[in-house]
Amino acid sequence: MSNKFFILVPAITALLMILACGKKNARPQLFFKYHRIDTGVPNNPWAKMAADLDQDGLNDIVIGGQKGPLVWHKSPDWLQYPIADGGYNTVDGECGDLDGDGDMDVVMGGLFWYENPGNLAANPQQNWVAHKIADHPTHDVEAADMDGDGDLDIVTRNQSEFGASAGNTIHVWTQETLTHWPETVIECPHGEGIALADMDADGDTDMVTGGTWFENTGDGVWSGHFFADWHKNAMVKVADINGDNRADVVLTPSELAGQFYRISWFEAPGDPRSAGWTEHVILDSVECVVHSLTPADFNGDRATDIGYAEMHQGSDPDRVVVLINTNMGKDWQEFFLSDKGSHGLLSSDLNGDGVPDILGANWSSEYQPVEVWFSMK
Repeated sequence: MSNKFFILVPAITALLMILACGKKNARPQLFFKYHRIDTGVPNNPWAKMAADLDQDGLNDIVIGGQKGPLVWHKSPDWLQYPIADGGYNTVDGECGDLDGDGDMDVVMGGLFWYENPGNLAANPQQNWVAHKIADHPTHDVEAADMDGDGDLDIVTRNQSEFGASAGNTIHVWTQETLTHWPETVIECPHGEGIALADMDADGDTDMVTGGTWFENTGDGVWSGHFFADWHKNAMVKVADINGDNRADVVLTPSELAGQFYRISWFEAPGDPRSAGWTEHVILDSVECVVHSLTPADFNGDRATDIGYAEMHQGSDPDRVVVLINTNMGKDWQEFFLSDKGSHGLLSSDLNGDGVPDILGANWSSEYQPVEVWFSMK
């Protein structure tokens, strides 16, 4: 099937303001145009990323299949080009300039990084060079400058379900050189999910899991600060939800089908090291298959909204939803995008209009095209 399949999302799905929760008046306008990238490969698209790989000013899409290949789709036509055949072991990846040469490389759990050959705008078929960091299966992969030396480091965490039982440690891989990545291991409760953010506004990058954030002290010691009693498996994102310029935390339950939990955001106190975090329940009962969480301002009102999705293995319908923040995180309006599910949703401006769009794909099942919902002004 062509990868140029465009439709406007039907009125019964997501041009709409249906199933509103919280305030039911003064509904903001929200429109999406749906685009389906259905090239047939890679099968089981586990890893999803977006970045401007060819330096043309538009963010491209990177997809990693369960067993490969790793490919990128060039914006705006979304033609597909190879990065690697496979060989990684992860459901996640991250884009960043690992080698400091000005273009975006790709990190995949396993643990590998793939070097952007440069000049992809002129020759998108070029070969990428794979660099192995370690034999290290992962569930979550993040990249940031963790030690303040100006280059990107890598943070990983595995999971504790499906026989892995390895989600009780966080691994920081510090880039000393492009071929030497010393590892620091931080113990944490069993589970999955991690995010990176400056939680205490001191200028360095901290780490956040589903209930504990780890303070970057700058001396290699990571101090854990408890902020929530939460389901052990979590999607974790950090964003300012109530507009007070503090780093709040949003959590969803990411595993397992048949279990039920809630979606909440946690309001940061003046001192995030204190126990004064306040939980705000957004939805009090969802199936624990919300393996997608992406906060962004989707309607342009300068408030942080939330996109989330249920995986296909949950009870039908498998909902893909945008929650519009209408009252500084106290009230939310729900906009339904799809009932076919998704995994690893992310938000990124994919068409260069300055508005964040939504990207996702089911990790398995008979229905697994890469899907984009373009936010419309």
